[in-house]
Amino acid sequence: MDGRAVRWKRHNDDRRKRIVDAAIGLIETEGVNVSLQAIGQAAGLSRSVVYRHFADRRELDLAIQADILDGLWAKLFPAMELTGSIRQIISRTVGAYVNWALEHPLLHQVADVDTAPNGSGPLQQGLDRIAERIKELILTAFELSGVEVSEVDKKAVDPLIYGLIGMVFGAVRRWVHLGERIPDAEHLTSVVTEAVLAMIDTRTTAYGLVIDHDQPLEEFLSGDPA
Repeated sequence: MDGRAVRWKRHNDDRRKRIVDAAIGLIETEGVNVSLQAIGQAAGLSRSVVYRHFADRRELDLAIQADILDGLWAKLFPAMELTGSIRQIISRTVGAYVNWALEHPLLHQVADVDTAPNGSGPLQQGLDRIAERIKELILTAFELSGVEVSEVDKKAVDPLIYGLIGMVFGAVRRWVHLGERIPDAEHLTSVVTEAVLAMIDTRTTAYGLVIDHDQPLEEFLSGDPA
């Protein structure tokens, strides 16, 4: 790519970002149903220029959602680092999500819809990454414990994890929708964290594996009973 092409691409990328940023700003202040004309005006561009950068409204909506979710994942994935106890990791992650939803209820409404065909949109891609990290942790726990787990039950971990993630997203979705902020964010985080731990315990105790929720994870993964 020559210098002119690079500059043109940078120009187009900057305009796309300007359009998406303008749309997100309007959603935060005006609501989720913002018109293309309003987006163009906020970005300082005509409607025809907006369409020059996005094939149709659906493509623009996907770009908006992807950008919103990038902001959410930037909060969630650092919280999911495997440091501290299992309770601390779950509480950090749930708390990051609850507080982000509290701060950005309208963005949450846009983010919480998979608009791409076959569930292949930015929401599903992010959920897949979260599920993979949790699945890796659970299967590692089984392996380190020396417990024999059938291949069927190993396969069952995947849909169960998606159910667990769905429970968290569903609880926060309803909480945001009600708009009462009762319980408050801290209390909701605590309640949801305990529910997640209970669901994990249901599977681990079925194999005689008792996990200390407050044991530092590095000790558990090293096999150190502390």
